[in-house]
Amino acid sequence: MRSELDGGVVSTDALHGIVWQVWTAYLGASPSAEPPPAAFAEPFDVTAGVSIAGAWHGHVILRCRVDGAAAMAAAMLEMPAGSVRLDDIVDAAGELMNIIAGNVKSLLPQPSVVALPQVVLGEADVVWPGSVASCELRTGFEEWPVHLSVMEIDGGARR
Repeated sequence: MRSELDGGVVSTDALHGIVWQVWTAYLGASPSAEPPPAAFAEPFDVTAGVSIAGAWHGHVILRCRVDGAAAMAAAMLEMPAGSVRLDDIVDAAGELMNIIAGNVKSLLPQPSVVALPQVVLGEADVVWPGSVASCELRTGFEEWPVHLSVMEIDGGARR
């Protein structure tokens, strides 16, 4: 696990704790130790995000490779990895992000609400205009690298 940034309302330690709880409860495994930097050199082809608005504005983002997302979907849906379809990956990634974002929301100024998850498959330069990463976590599921970010819009606070 590595923190790129840690200046926002959510700390890397808190994000790691959330991921540990979600991985163990819903995927039946602990997050793996931070994969080597080379594991993050290849582009990710799954991006899942949830926006949060209210007293704090921002996004919670998960990026991984489709094989890693398929492994997470198989674990979450309790099905053989070889039978996971793209729809299963989208559904599982969206649900994981709902759970992670809901836990992140509990650490934020209130009131705040969580939007519906968005999942993008394929290599894409997904951007969040006006947002800056305030907390990042590099971890993994099984042998697959997973990158999580908490992005704040304009400092995250309501004006």
